[in-house]
Amino acid sequence: MKKLFTLVSAAMLCMQTFAANPVDQWGKLKLVGNQLSSESGQPVQLRGWSTHGSWFKGCYDDMSDFEKMKNEGANMARIAMYINEGEGYDIQWVKNCVDYTAQLGIYCLVDWHILKPGNPNASDYGRYNEFFSEMTSYVKQKGYKHVLWEICNEPNEDTDGAPAAFHNVWNWVTKYAQNVLPTIAQNLPDAIVIIGTPQWDQDVTVAFQDPLEIKDSFKDLQLMYSFHHYAADQQRYLGIFSAAAAFVPVFITEWGLSSHTGDSGVDKTAGNHMLLVANGKNLGGQIVSWANWSWSDKGESSGTFTGGGYGNMSFSESGNFIRENLKKGDNFSFCESSPYESAQVFDGKTDFILDLGAYDKGGQDNAYFDYDEDWACSGNDKNNTKPCNAGDAGKEDNFRPGEFFDIGYSSKDKSTAYKTLGYIGNGEWVTYTIDVKRAGDYEFEVYACDHKDYNTFAIAVDGKPGLVTENGEDTRFQALYLPTCNGGDEDGDYNVWGWVKPYNAYNKEIKHKIRFDKPGEHKLSFAFMTSFSGMGSFKIIGDPTSVDETAADAPVIAPNPAEGGVFNVSVFENSTVKVVNSLGAEILSQNVEANTTATVVLNAAPGVYFVSVVGETNATTEKLIVK
Repeated sequence: MKKLFTLVSAAMLCMQTFAANPVDQWGKLKLVGNQLSSESGQPVQLRGWSTHGSWFKGCYDDMSDFEKMKNEGANMARIAMYINEGEGYDIQWVKNCVDYTAQLGIYCLVDWHILKPGNPNASDYGRYNEFFSEMTSYVKQKGYKHVLWEICNEPNEDTDGAPAAFHNVWNWVTKYAQNVLPTIAQNLPDAIVIIGTPQWDQDVTVAFQDPLEIKDSFKDLQLMYSFHHYAADQQRYLGIFSAAAAFVPVFITEWGLSSHTGDSGVDKTAGNHMLLVANGKNLGGQIVSWANWSWSDKGESSGTFTGGGYGNMSFSESGNFIRENLKKGDNFSFCESSPYESAQVFDGKTDFILDLGAYDKGGQDNAYFDYDEDWACSGNDKNNTKPCNAGDAGKEDNFRPGEFFDIGYSSKDKSTAYKTLGYIGNGEWVTYTIDVKRAGDYEFEVYACDHKDYNTFAIAVDGKPGLVTENGEDTRFQALYLPTCNGGDEDGDYNVWGWVKPYNAYNKEIKHKIRFDKPGEHKLSFAFMTSFSGMGSFKIIGDPTSVDETAADAPVIAPNPAEGGVFNVSVFENSTVKVVNSLGAEILSQNVEANTTATVVLNAAPGVYFVSVVGETNATTEKLIVK
C-alpha cells in the first residue's frame, strides 16, 4: 500500500517572544509527532518554575507569585500537590492556582505529587480518580485550554541503582495509568497527559521498550513522558533523555542545579549542559519544555529564593540562573555532524557491514553522547570533563585522538577483528552517516559477544524511530535486546563473538526491520538504553523484501550541510520547494519539474533553515544546515 511519508514540519518554527499572553498566542497545545506544539502546529517550549507544595502558604496564597513568574519570563507554572507531605490533599489550592494562571494567560501543569511511597497504586494515593475527575470537570466547565496533567510524580522503588534495572516500577505505572487515564479522558478526551517513569523519572526509555497499551477509553489522549534531572550529581543520566527524545515526547517536569537531595550547592556548568540538550541538541532534535525546582524559600540550594528571604524577593544563586535563562527567550540548536571521512555506502543489494569506528565527526552532543565513569577514565569527574576512549583501541593505539566514544576490537588479532562499541553506559548514543542507494525495509543482524548484560538499545534514522515490523507496519516497540552469541551468562566470554538477531524483550513475536524511506544520505544512530557489554558490528541484509513505492520516489535534498547555501533537490513529480528560516519567514520559493534535479542557491547566512518539498502525492520537510 502506498504511504505518504511526511516529516513533522519544522518550517513553522517561530521565535517565541514574551507575549503579553502566551495562551492567546499558542492556544490549546497539542503534539505534532513527538513535539509539543501550538494549536496551529508550531513547536513551542514551556519554561518556568515548579511550586513546592501547598504547605508553603506564604508563597502561594494569591496571584502575585504567578505574576512574578511571568514577569521573569516564565510562560508556565507547575502546580505540585503533595498528597502525603505537608497538609496533604488540597484540591481547592490547585483550583486557585489554575485560576491564577488562566487570568495571567500562562500554562500550568497540574502535578499529582507522589513521592513516598513510590508506588502510585499505594493506598496513600487512593483519591487519584476523585482528584482528576473533579479537576478535569472544573477545567472543562471553565472552558480552560491552558492546563496539562502530570499523573504521578517520581514513581520509585526507594533504593539506589541504574534506573533501567527497575522495570517493576514501570509495571506499577502502567497499571495505574490504565486506571486514571480513562478518568481524565471522560472530561478532556484529547488532553495532554504526562506519565511518570521509573526511579524518580529518570528512565524515559521504558515508554518505547515496553509501551503502554492504548485502550479505546483514552485513545485520543496525547501522552508525554516525564524526565527529572538534578544537574549537580546526575550528569550520567542526561544521555537517557537525550536519546529518548528521538522516540517519545518528553517533558522535563522537574529539574534543578543542585544534587538530587535539593541541596548541596549549585552546578551551573551541568545546568547549562541540561539546557543545551533540552533546547534541541538531542538525538531527536526535540525542543523540550521544563519546570525548574523550585519556587520556594525553603533554604535549599535548589530554591529560587534564599532561606527566609521570600518577603523581600531575595533571589538565590539558582533563582538568578533561571531568571537569566528565561530572559534569553528561545535559544534552540540542533545536532550537527558530518561523515568521518565519507559516507559509508549501502547499495541495497549486497550485505553491508558498518564500520563502527567511522562514527560521525562533531563530538559530544552532535555525533555522540558519551559519559565515562571515573573507573573507566582516570581523573574524570561528574561533568565528564576528562572523558576517554574506554575501549581497547584507545588504550593501545590512540584511535581517533580527541574523540572519546568507546571503540575496541572483537579480538586481539586486529587484522581479522571488527571494531566494537564497548564500555557502554545507559544513555549513550552514536551516529553514522550512510549513503543508501535504494530505499526500503531491511533485515539486520548484530555481531555480539558471549557475555550476558542488560544489552538494550534502539535504532534511529534521521533522528526518528528507525524500526518497522517485517510487514512494513509502524511499531511502538522500538527498543531491542541484544542476546549473547552462544547462550552465555554473566560469566560468559568477552572474546567469543557471533552474528545474532536482536529482539524486543517484551514482545518477542514482532520481527523488526530497519527502514530507509528514501535513497540518499541518512543519519543512522544507536542509542544504548542500559549497560552494554559490546556491539561488535552491525550488518544490514541486502535485497529488501519490500520497498515502499512512495518512499522510493521521495524527494532527495543534498548535500546537507550545504556549503555556501547551494544544494540540489531531486523530485519525481512536479513540486514546489520552499525554504524558511528559524523565525518562520519564507526566504525562497521555487518550482521543480517532475523527474528532474534542480540546483537551489540560497543567498543566506550560515545557520539552520527548513526546506519543504510539496508535490501532489508526497510532502517532506528537512532541516538544512548552511555553512
